[in-house]
Amino acid sequence: MLSVAYGQLIRVDPVLARQQLLKCHQEQAGGNISQTARLCGISRFTVRKYVQRYQAEGLAGLKNRSCRPHHCPQQTPDHIEDLVLLIFQQTNYGFRRIARQLKAHGVKLCYRTVGKILKRHGQVRPRKKLSIRRTGRRYYNPLDFKPFEFLQIDIKEVIDGDTLPTEVYVHLREMAKQGVPLYQFTPLDVRTRLRFLAYGQTKSFNNGWAFIIVVVLWLRAFGIKHRIILQSDWGDEFGGTQEKKLTTMNHLLAHLDAELTRIQKGRPEQNGHVERSHKTDDEEFYIPYGLGIEDINTLFLTAYSWLRYYNTKRPHGGDNLDGKTPLEYTKELMPHLNSNIALFPPLILDNLSSHAQWQGGKQVCEHYISCRRVHPLILPLIARCSFFRPLIFSAPSLLRRRRRTSRR
Repeated sequence: MLSVAYGQLIRVDPVLARQQLLKCHQEQAGGNISQTARLCGISRFTVRKYVQRYQAEGLAGLKNRSCRPHHCPQQTPDHIEDLVLLIFQQTNYGFRRIARQLKAHGVKLCYRTVGKILKRHGQVRPRKKLSIRRTGRRYYNPLDFKPFEFLQIDIKEVIDGDTLPTEVYVHLREMAKQGVPLYQFTPLDVRTRLRFLAYGQTKSFNNGWAFIIVVVLWLRAFGIKHRIILQSDWGDEFGGTQEKKLTTMNHLLAHLDAELTRIQKGRPEQNGHVERSHKTDDEEFYIPYGLGIEDINTLFLTAYSWLRYYNTKRPHGGDNLDGKTPLEYTKELMPHLNSNIALFPPLILDNLSSHAQWQGGKQVCEHYISCRRVHPLILPLIARCSFFRPLIFSAPSLLRRRRRTSRR
């Protein structure tokens, strides 16, 4: 009888376990298969199999063999597997998006099959899914909100050396020296994934405040009547850590039935939707098209084309979108909403917050009126900005007044 149970020994060293099995078969059982099976606590079929393999192949017959079938009639054809690998290498898409791309090529393939193909070819690394404190809890459920009821806002530095290729990074640095604004301000609706873009020369509070007001006014101009909540991080461009500043901003936003909230400190994942959209900006906008940005005009046109594609053409795989575009999903929830809400022009916030032509207060968007390429949807926003100009400039002026008083 084996000194160590066969079932325990085979987990440590399969070849050694089978050698001991053969030794027991010859010395203790006298070549009797049934007796060997009783002594080792295994089936007669297992004893007979390894005795025959050892007689035919020697020690090589005691090694583990692959359980893969010799013929797989349902296996995906090679040319489709090659197409899956080609799409993955060109786009770095996930399983579901590759399956949708294949469907556009006339190939119907389950996304689970796509995942198995990529894993079989070693193209996928297991990813650890991070959750709130790794407990699996969700900070909120996007499906609980109405469209444009809860928006995440954040700022992105376009010149990011960790994500951009060297030639794009160097080119954008040169463009920034020439005055091209490369701080991107982004709001994203967590329910529909519809988002807008704006740019600024600096991450100043004036730009952040003007950005918040313009976003709220844009939504109000298209008939969004319910309360709007905007969530930001603790950056200085959105008020920083000063509670008085946040109180003043919310006092002024109350005139528009809106509110600015903050994520909890140390919980960047609570702003995860807009942060993830910044990764998409890098992969599908700045990396392939960053070299084409030569001045403010090309930045405006390229960013507007990207935003239009993102909102109206690009399929998404978020909660309940199931391959729909953000605009298509928004129209399902609000059929009477004007589709032009997705065509927000990428504003230059410095022109809103500090342009000398706006001292009189009558032409808040004079810069965009004087441009040759004027987006037609900016006109109703101009009228509202002219009416609400005190909201744009009152918060910075009130805060400056408080500082002077405190210094005295």
